Amino acid sequence: MVLLAFAVLLGAGLVAASVAGDAGSVAAVHRAAWTQAHYEFLRKFTDLGLYPFYILFLALFGWSYRERAPELRQFAFAYLIAQLVGSGLIVRILKMSIGRARPDATPLPDYGSEWIGFTWDPHHHSFPSGHTADIVTSALFAALLFRNPWAAAACVAWAVALGLSRLAVAKHYPSDALAGAVIALTVSVLVLRYWLLPRLASVKPSGGLLNWWRQKR
Repeated sequence: MVLLAFAVLLGAGLVAASVAGDAGSVAAVHRAAWTQAHYEFLRKFTDLGLYPFYILFLALFGWSYRERAPELRQFAFAYLIAQLVGSGLIVRILKMSIGRARPDATPLPDYGSEWIGFTWDPHHHSFPSGHTADIVTSALFAALLFRNPWAAAACVAWAVALGLSRLAVAKHYPSDALAGAVIALTVSVLVLRYWLLPRLASVKPSGGLLNWWRQKR
């Protein structure tokens, strides 16, 4: 259900970005009256919005040792692997290799895209969005952990809001956010399917929160 929701949102975002264009979308969101009126809040949200999930999975890791629940520990490790491979390794390599200027740093008028190729300059690390990759990974794993439709909806909404906040503060283009989300979803599914599930299959349930993998699917 979460993957379907993200797929629909990605499709809607792709259509919207195609109609308005990358630069036009940033201009529309960044210059909107609501954005400017709440700019300080948006700046803090885009910087701090990832941390509740970091705290959640750090707490889960600690709780797994306290409760002697290896399935929780494996789940926390899977989240860490997905983050390191997706929003860490893959996104970072692409950022440096492609060298796209951030909207607030491009020398071109009206937020035009500048692509310069390989660079260490963080002002040219716009594509893809690491924040978006990070929050989508976090939202997917959190939704799977909670296994509750309302909690899953809240996680997806949080991810969408943070992705849009990157446009609002002119740090990313829509295509940056969409690419980051696709990378995050792909890596997360691969980690879940080929790393986590084989390990959970051999784990004796502790009677804790995470016995969903033994249920009929």
